[in-house]
Amino acid sequence: MMVREFLDANDQEQQQSVRRPSARWSPPPAGTYKANFDAALFEELHYAGLGVVYRDHSGQVIAALSQRIGLPSTVEIAEALAARRAMEFARELSLFNVILEGDCLRVVRALNASGGCNTLYGHVVNETKRLGAALRHCSYQHVGRDGNKLTHCLARKAVSTADIDVWVEDLLGDLDAVFQSDLS
Repeated sequence: MMVREFLDANDQEQQQSVRRPSARWSPPPAGTYKANFDAALFEELHYAGLGVVYRDHSGQVIAALSQRIGLPSTVEIAEALAARRAMEFARELSLFNVILEGDCLRVVRALNASGGCNTLYGHVVNETKRLGAALRHCSYQHVGRDGNKLTHCLARKAVSTADIDVWVEDLLGDLDAVFQSDLS
């Protein structure tokens, strides 16, 4: 009986300490831009797609991209490459106060960890952190998949691009419904 009580108590304690990621997209503070990033793998085509969208505090799209790359060996490497691409995109757009948000918990934890990252994707994480350190403000957040739908669609769209598609202050009409569902 004591073993069961111990297990029940520990199970309740663990359930309380597990913080569920936000299921919806939430806006950044005024003066800060939020980049959501995601990757999609197309193993049969030997490609991966990266999706990045930057939005302001009112939720308006500042810029978005969909990029096709060679197939990385793991999902985590693809997600780390998407985070790095989001950071590079911030520099290209001259954005200096950013929050990067993705749905791959391992990558977000690695980005938030102090010191270097010693994983297969560590070199990409370390480069992303180096690029972020050059900005006025940069932070990394995890969001549930439901809060990252738009970038997931952009990552999947990459399979039909030659290399990269970029949108500034506007999105393709077929992505508008996904964008609107993020905001509601």
